[in-house]
Amino acid sequence: MPKTFDIEDLKRWQQRGLLSEDQLKAILAEEGLEARPRAKERPFGLNLVTVAYYFGGILALLSFTFFVGMNWSGLTDGQRFGVAFGAMLVIGALGIWLRFMRDYPTAGGLLLFVATAVLPLSLFTLARLLGVWPIDASWYELRFVLLFLSLGSLAGALAVLIFAGFPLLSLLVAVFVHLTILDIGQIASGAGGSIVGLSAAICAGLILLGMGLTLWGKRSQALWFKLYGLVGLQITFSSLFFESESLLFGLLFLFVYLFLIGLSLRIREVIYLIFGGIGVYTYITRLVFDTFRGAAYFPLLLGLLGLSIVVIAVVYQRYGARLFRRGESS
Repeated sequence: MPKTFDIEDLKRWQQRGLLSEDQLKAILAEEGLEARPRAKERPFGLNLVTVAYYFGGILALLSFTFFVGMNWSGLTDGQRFGVAFGAMLVIGALGIWLRFMRDYPTAGGLLLFVATAVLPLSLFTLARLLGVWPIDASWYELRFVLLFLSLGSLAGALAVLIFAGFPLLSLLVAVFVHLTILDIGQIASGAGGSIVGLSAAICAGLILLGMGLTLWGKRSQALWFKLYGLVGLQITFSSLFFESESLLFGLLFLFVYLFLIGLSLRIREVIYLIFGGIGVYTYITRLVFDTFRGAAYFPLLLGLLGLSIVVIAVVYQRYGARLFRRGESS
């Protein structure tokens, strides 16, 4: 592994006389660098600190959700707004302080993520407080209010993502993009329109957006768009697949996930291989259920299906690296 150096090394060399103060200043000016202290956090990765960060962030969000759910009916609209907006401001301010003033970028970024996740609730309570949220209305009757709520949440999440640059915020952006387009689709289709197909199309679009961000060099942000899109596509596309009796749609379903497997070998990203494999097994599972349901040897077929998953996992461990190298060289 090649050795690297940072600003701290340059300053150390200057103190030892290997560089003059003028040379150090010239290097910093030439490269546009700032002689800031080294970050106090451990390097990002799967370590105890990172696990503690994410566990604490998720726990904080869950605890706030539980608190609101348990006490919601006993609060006035003003108190609800105060709790939601106050929590968002306090958590957000603490996140900014940690990320930008104390050099704890991951800890601060996670708190900004929690604060941004509370934003929709803050906007909802504000709408209730101003009297623009109809009480006891159907989801279709609320479509325009929901659209403004989604747009406001999306704008806020984008602003925080651009400001903080914390990749996990991309997940909230993906969620709010999804909800916004679904709201627009419901407005366009009417009260009886189905939005499951639109939801699958949105998720496919988020996957393409993730691919574009990867090519642009924004891999950290791209991961969350692709992950959200792949999970959403798996749920909605599988729902359409199990509801449909069309052979052509079934073949389309199989083709999409076979394409993802081929794509994973081409661009060397395991995430497409995982979801492609899940999709192919979803197709096989339905085929087995539809064809052999009620047969005496049906449990045996299910057992063989489970064993085949284990065998494929072993084969992947044995030959996966070779396949990915072949995809790189082609």
